[in-house]
Parts: sequence; structure tokens; C-alpha cells
Amino acid sequence: MSKVESGRRKSWEFIDMAIATVGVAMAMFHLISSQYLILGGIELQNVHLGFALLLVFLTAFKGGGGKGRLLTITFLILSVACILYVGVLYEDLEIRAESNTSLDLVVGVIIIILVLEATRRAFGWILPMVGLIFVAYSFLGYYVPGPLRGVEMIPSKVIAALSIGLSGVYGQILSISASYIFLFIFFGTIMQTSGATGFFEEVGRIIGRRLRSGAAMSAVVTSAMVGMLTGSVGANIVITGSFTIPMMKKIGYKPEQAGAIEAATDVGGQIMPPVMGAAAFAMAGVTGIPYVRIAVAAIVPALLHFLSVGLYCHFQAGSMGVKGRMTEKVDYKELLLRAPLFFIPLFTIVYCMLIGKTLMYSAFWGIALCMLISLIRKKTRGSIATWVRGFTDGAKGGAEIAASCACMGLMVQSLTMTGLGLKLPGIVEILSGGNVAIALFIVGLVSIILGCGVSTLAVYILVAMVSAPVLLKMGIPMLPAHFFIFFYACYSMVTPPVGMGAMIAAKLAGAKYIPTAVEAVKAAAGGFILPVLIIWNPVLLMEPGQSPLQAVLGVIACLGVVLSLQVLIVNYYINAITPWERALSGISTLTLIGYFATENYIFFIVGLGLIIFISVRQFMMKEQPSKLVVKTDGDGI
Repeated sequence: MSKVESGRRKSWEFIDMAIATVGVAMAMFHLISSQYLILGGIELQNVHLGFALLLVFLTAFKGGGGKGRLLTITFLILSVACILYVGVLYEDLEIRAESNTSLDLVVGVIIIILVLEATRRAFGWILPMVGLIFVAYSFLGYYVPGPLRGVEMIPSKVIAALSIGLSGVYGQILSISASYIFLFIFFGTIMQTSGATGFFEEVGRIIGRRLRSGAAMSAVVTSAMVGMLTGSVGANIVITGSFTIPMMKKIGYKPEQAGAIEAATDVGGQIMPPVMGAAAFAMAGVTGIPYVRIAVAAIVPALLHFLSVGLYCHFQAGSMGVKGRMTEKVDYKELLLRAPLFFIPLFTIVYCMLIGKTLMYSAFWGIALCMLISLIRKKTRGSIATWVRGFTDGAKGGAEIAASCACMGLMVQSLTMTGLGLKLPGIVEILSGGNVAIALFIVGLVSIILGCGVSTLAVYILVAMVSAPVLLKMGIPMLPAHFFIFFYACYSMVTPPVGMGAMIAAKLAGAKYIPTAVEAVKAAAGGFILPVLIIWNPVLLMEPGQSPLQAVLGVIACLGVVLSLQVLIVNYYINAITPWERALSGISTLTLIGYFATENYIFFIVGLGLIIFISVRQFMMKEQPSKLVVKTDGDGI
């Protein structure tokens, strides 16, 4: 090896060591902070942001080259300098928030640039570009004609409000990230590092060996279980998809269908309690509703989502003539030995939240117990290098979210101080003409459009700031209104033209993206209707206010909608359905939705009666032989 190559290798080892050191330090800082009040609010946010900037830029440095690395080194130096500046002088900065020095303002501008650039390195161009538009509007909004015309503000005041005045970047959104989003993202990574994923794989094999839909239903069940602990679409797809997607393809599903099923199920991980996605934690911070209440409210919708995808899998298997179970043997001993890695941390988090402990406290003990249990067995113990890698990966995920939260802080502050946050709801109200249905359509459409390349958290924050006031003004209670926005933000992860979840799954499946995204929308079709049904029937969120009869009928009607909709989409039920049966399924879906909108029992009776009629007729029919039979080593059912 030449001296040049040797030097280059040593430099890469140094960068890897630096990333690991910062990652482990960030994780340890947040774990200790969850138990002891080390720093105040602004100080905690500042250290959190400092770690995030360092990790994002260090990771980017390793993947860059040439002039890009020199620029990244500059960003690293500036990050350290700015964080130290705020950390040392934060009390003085609070005092002189309205009369900052020239140096303060320079540091403020640099912080804004660093946040936008770190967000770009973590999530691509779209989110920081949106952030830049909001920042530009803060300075130049008074040039905008029409109803969106802003007020002219002194540039120094704008800079202070966005950054160095300890608002904007240092606002509520970054506080939520520092307080508990980081720890729950870290918890998901620790679960993976501890070997808990082995438990999910064995459960998946049990399901896959017993049902015709095999690995597809295995993907639904395992994704639901993983989603209970991570709340991350990308993490869920990587954890379960690497196992289930090849198996789905093996038993006869097309690559696009395999990727779509995995993407559609993993979207549900964001709404699956007890550890939901980052947007759910943001909802708790924005609304003031306790997170445990939000988690309880999500139980029924989450189960309905997975039911919708499960029905799609089962009907699609029948439609295609897939008759092959998974043949992989189940290691029941390993299943039992790894079960504590899943259940004990999960129950600990739920118990801590139920007895009123903070989210930080709950996450800490979930993490601690997961690590302790993994140390009992040699097979799950892992090496020091494994745990360092796990800590680093968890910190990286949290750092990327922290950067995006700081970027969203810029947007929220711009909405607030320019008055845009009051004008945009007025525009939505004007466009809807005061009609709730039209307002819901606009809000849902905006959520899906904004979801093109933007994280669920960013979509929820932006749409909630603009649209939630309109929905509340129209008489929709706070929890259903925010859940409506939250759900469409989640489902934007699979909708074309840019659905990040479908994109990741398509890559794993070796499939084309657009067909995969379209199939994912079909698989999750019931989920796209759920937000509307929640508005009309809040009992689905376990909200009081309806009679027991209305609650029971509402749940039954919702089950009917999910069933009839998937029969309509797949064109298969117990057997292949006839054109007129498909038409009746469509009528059943519409009338049951009509029941939610009008509370007219005739709609309920007609809709439910039609799906019962189709079900009875399908049971009585002799199953027609499939046109396509996929032979596998397993037995069909």
C-alpha cells in the first residue's frame, strides 16, 4: 500500500471515528437528559441542534468529494462556532432580542444558512426550498400583490425572529425534537440492534405458512408489529421488506405488487400505537393533547388500515391464483427467546405513559430494558462495535429529523410574524365557501401535494398551521381535525408522483416506481377514506358524544366500507366476482359512506345488506378454477 493510500485510509478512519463519537455522545446526552435536568429549554435545543449539524455534515463529508468537502468543513467549523456563541451568550441574547449587535445578526444569518443546508443534505432540495421561500417572504412579502401581501419589516428584526433572537429555529418544533422525538427514533434503532427483528421474522413465518397470501400477509403482520416500535416508514420497509418482498415475489406476486404491499403496510407504522411517527409527537406538542390520548385515538384507525391492506393481499392472492404458503421453518424456540425483546420494552413504555410519566422518561426505560435484555443471551448480546454502530445510526436518524425541525421552525415563525398564518386560512375558507366537505377536500389535497418529497412531519406541521384553524372554525373538534391532517400527511408517503415510501419499496423489489405507487394506493385505499369517516364519526377515535348504538353501527359501517372497497378494487372476493357484483360492491361502499355523512339508517341498511348479499352468494358459489396457478414447494389452501 502506498503512502497516499495509507494516508487516505487513515483519514477515512478518522472521519468514521468522529461520526461514531458524535453519534454516541448525542445519544448519551439525550438519555441522561431524560432523567436529569441538565440544561434549560433553549440550552437543550442548542446542544441538540449542535449535535445534529455536526452529524449531518460529518456524514455528508464522507460522501462528498473535492470542493464539496472543503465547503462541508466550512459548515462544520461554522456550526461549532455558532452553537458555542449561542450557548455562551444565550442569556444576553434573550435580553437584547430587539436590539441585537451586528455580530449577533451575522451569526443569525449563518445559523439560518446552516439549518437550510443541513436539511438539504438530509432530505434533498424540496423541504429547504420551501423553507427558503418562507424566509424570503419574511423579508420581501410586502412586494407580493393581492391578499397575500405581507407587511414591511426591518431586516434586523426578521433575522432576530428567525434565529438569533432564540425563536424560529429555536422554537416549539425543535423543542419537540429535542425532548422526545429523538429518543423514540433512537429507541427504534436500538430495537433493531438488539435483535428484536428476529422475533418479527419468526412471527412472519408463522403467518406466511398458514395463509394463501403467504408472505404478503406476513408483511402486514410484521409491519404492524415493527410499526408499534419505530413509527418510521423507511425503517419499517428496510427491516421487514428485506425479508418479505423476496418471499412475496417467490410465491407469485409481481415485483410492483410486492413493493406496493410493503409500502402500504409500512405507512401504517406511523399511526400504529404506542410509538407512532414523529408527526404524532408533533401533534401532541402543537395541540397540547397528551400523547397517550393521541395514541389511544389511533388504535381503531390503525387496525382498519392494516385490515384494508390485509384484504387487498388476500383477495389479490385469490385473483392471481397464488396458492403457495411460505416454506421456511419456524424456530419456535428462537421465537420465545426473542419475545421479551419485543414485549417488555413495549409494555414498559405503555405502562409509563399510562401512569403519567413523561415521554422522555418512558422512552429511556424502553431503551434501557431493551439493551439489558439483549445482554442476557450471547446470540443477541452483540459486540461493542455493534452497539456503537447502533447508537450512531440512531443518532443519525434523530439528527436528520432535528435539522428538518429547525427548518420547519423557520416556516412557522414566518407564518406567525408576517400574518401569513392568518391570511392562508382565510383563503382556504373562501375557496371552500364555508362548506366543510370542500374544505376537507382542499386540506387533504394540499397534504398529498406537499408530501411530494417532504417528510410526514413537515407536511403535518405546515398544513396544521394553515388549515387546522379553518376546520376548527367550521365546528370540527380539535382531535379529529388534526387527525384528518395527520392521516393524509402519512398517506402522502405512497402517493405519486413522489411517494418516498413507495420509492424505497420499489427499489427493494426491483420494480418500476409509478406502478408500485399506484398499487400501494390501491392496497391502502381504505386508509384514504378513513380521515373523512373520522370527521363524521369521531367514535373511531374513541371520542365521546355518540350513543352506544351509533358507535357500534359506525364501526360496523367502517368495516363494511373497507371490505366492499377492496372487493371493488381487486375484483375478487371468495371467488372471482361478476360485473354486477362489482357494481353492487361500489354501491355498497357509497351508501355506507353516505350513512356516515347523513346518519340516515336507510343508507346503513342498504349498504350492509348489499355486502352481506354478495358474501352469501360468494360462499354458495363453487370456486372457479384460476387462470393462473403459481407452483411452489408449499401447499395451497
